[in-house]
Amino acid sequence: MSKWSLINRLLQLRVNTCVCAIVCLIALVQFFISYGVYNYSHLAPEVIDSQLYKQITPKLHLQKTKPDCKYDEILNNKETVDPWEVPKKIEHFSAKGVDNGSFVPAHCNPLFSVAVLVTYRNRQKQLDVFLPYMHNFLRKQNIHYKIYLIEQQDNKPFNKGVLYNIGVKQAINDKFPCLILHDVDLLPLDASNLYACTNDPRHMSASIDKLRYVLIYDFLVGGVLAIRADQYVAVNGFSSKFVGWGGEDDNFAYRLSSHNLNVVRFPREMSRYTMLLHRPESKNSQRYNLITENEQIASVDGLSAVPYHHSRVKNHKMFTLIQVNL
Repeated sequence: MSKWSLINRLLQLRVNTCVCAIVCLIALVQFFISYGVYNYSHLAPEVIDSQLYKQITPKLHLQKTKPDCKYDEILNNKETVDPWEVPKKIEHFSAKGVDNGSFVPAHCNPLFSVAVLVTYRNRQKQLDVFLPYMHNFLRKQNIHYKIYLIEQQDNKPFNKGVLYNIGVKQAINDKFPCLILHDVDLLPLDASNLYACTNDPRHMSASIDKLRYVLIYDFLVGGVLAIRADQYVAVNGFSSKFVGWGGEDDNFAYRLSSHNLNVVRFPREMSRYTMLLHRPESKNSQRYNLITENEQIASVDGLSAVPYHHSRVKNHKMFTLIQVNL
């Protein structure tokens, strides 16, 4: 064998080895990406119905002549909306059946009463899309629901935790057994994503397009979370210490865990959301320190200490507005 032939073979072997290494690296990256997308722990579709928390508010008067609403078709509905099909502006919206943000199906008696709580400040463009989109989505689900918009009106740093606590107090006063804590910039894409509580708290927005539909960590509860009212009270709601962006959701996850409340999820194909574009909020530079410190004072910092007297309630056609000055 000639010297040049040996060198050529060695070079070819090196190239093949490099190609193989690159292919293996790509496969490894794809594996971890796919694992995050498809393989988070979730309820099996066949047990979801048995895990639903079927309760309505005692303020809702049912008609005995009507049948109970059915939910099998909704849970098995495979229809989905592509994110690029979500309208940036919704015109000619009909709010038929909606009053003060509340809706009750006319043809059957619902098995669920749900308070959808949305914290808000200076997001009018997102709100103009969110409200009609959500009413169109929720009216198809045969549930009794009411949308509460909790608006911070002052110029102090945004405090989502306090706003949620104030909204929850109003929803509990209205006897809602199920609470859905909802960011204004998230819209559900899957028709099977039933807006109802389960026996355990449910993280509803497990797959968000902006995050490439990846659940970025297992104890994530931010975005959209369904929780029974009695469970929210048991953990004393959200901390009031977190202002700006970040930390309050992770602290709330700790509160759930410390009360042995396991967070469940629906499968990915029932949990997809699109995120509306918006300007990022200022991050709270102290959020990590606060998470650690707040674990020691959760029993006194939260729902039980919220300044409820600083709020004012106004009824609008598409929502009930709770105006807050901190």
